[in-house]
Amino acid sequence: MTVDVLLPFRDASEWIEDAVRSLLAQTHRDFRALLLDDGSDDDGAERVTRAVAADPRFLVRRREPRGLVASLNELVAWSNAPLLARLDADDIAAPERLERQVARFAAASPPDVVSCRVSFRGTISPRLRRYETWLNSLVTHEEIEADLWVESPIPHPTAMIRRDALLALGGYRDFDGPEDYDLWLRGWRAGWRFEKVPEVLMELRDHEARLTKTDSRYLSRAFLDLKATHLVEARELVGRDVVVWGAGRDGVRTAKALRDRGANLVAFVDVAPTKIGRQRRGVPTEPIEFLRLEHGRRPYVVAAVGVRGARALIRERLREYGYSEGAEFACFG
Repeated sequence: MTVDVLLPFRDASEWIEDAVRSLLAQTHRDFRALLLDDGSDDDGAERVTRAVAADPRFLVRRREPRGLVASLNELVAWSNAPLLARLDADDIAAPERLERQVARFAAASPPDVVSCRVSFRGTISPRLRRYETWLNSLVTHEEIEADLWVESPIPHPTAMIRRDALLALGGYRDFDGPEDYDLWLRGWRAGWRFEKVPEVLMELRDHEARLTKTDSRYLSRAFLDLKATHLVEARELVGRDVVVWGAGRDGVRTAKALRDRGANLVAFVDVAPTKIGRQRRGVPTEPIEFLRLEHGRRPYVVAAVGVRGARALIRERLREYGYSEGAEFACFG
């Protein structure tokens, strides 16, 4: 099955040869690599052109800078393969990456997006290592769907996507937020199915120049706004009673984002006795037993507690109370 690898880059001469070499080493040979230089000031394009001069599968274009989303949509328009694989200039694919992912699309009941497990390289903070562990814990569609509202569950450079599904969705949306997370949320709402190959097939390089660290579209505020918008729309929360589990900073910010989009905030719940009875955002903080309703329509519960291990305990208690994940509650990061 043919794959087009989409690789936009700008000022990536320090790393891009490693990324290209990882493509040259792929065991799946039926691919094209479409590389788009988005107005670099360095010699990255020249380095790539020299490295792949003898391989007609590699095509390189240069143009004036227009930004990442414009580059991605231009690459999608340039492509013609049924499967599109993403790669960033600072990341490295294992030799079996394309082969393992293509195999999932060739199986019965193929998904719309196939990712893989990852390892981060560079100076890795404990927080980033925890993020890596969380990413690698989500393999099946059900696991990815359950934590879809926590954070982006699929690193964009690891994704292989059905081109027809991406085109049907209208491609990437250009807005003041994370375009990849927005794509997964829009895809999920359109019925996409996701999965990961349960092997580490990508090395993601962490460095200070990475867009996720330098561009305001990837700030935590942008992620929260995006999640709140999609959740309110997907679960029809405009005018519906909502309770936020967690009366700390994360919970208060989440409550504001939901209320700003039309949800009817009726209460916070929390396990800390010192918080019970206090007013936040004009509503009371109640003990968690407040959610044990014997009759009437339950409020929708959004869990926004950042303490490690809290999500598992919250899920357990809400299921004990009879709440259905997705239809009646969601866990935010």
